[in-house]
Amino acid sequence: MFSALDRQLRDESGMSHDDYLILSRLHRAPARALRMSELAAEVGFSPSRLSHAVRRMEEEGWIERTPSEIDRRGTEAGLTDLGVKVVEDASPAHLALVRRLTFDVIGPGRMTALAEAMDEIGRNARGR
Repeated sequence: MFSALDRQLRDESGMSHDDYLILSRLHRAPARALRMSELAAEVGFSPSRLSHAVRRMEEEGWIERTPSEIDRRGTEAGLTDLGVKVVEDASPAHLALVRRLTFDVIGPGRMTALAEAMDEIGRNARGR
């Protein structure tokens, strides 16, 4: 499934699935920006992996890094206007494929069971 999602995003939007995860998370954040450490935790990346990805997306003009407004020691990653456009343009086709590959196959009668299983898997993965 992840290969199909990555292929669709690369072919249609010029980004990887990892790029989409980062851009879409920033898109949902207040002021469309997050501290790098918080963003890494939310997308499940190591700090160095996130830094590499963000640096590449900075070169594309999708993200900019700035000193944290709160303490100036941390760094925030924020979407640029181009980054907003890129993720908003990619989202409809990407979400349609997610629906087709997962929810359409599962059907409404099994969604509750899936949600419960995914919650349990997530808790187990986090050691809770």
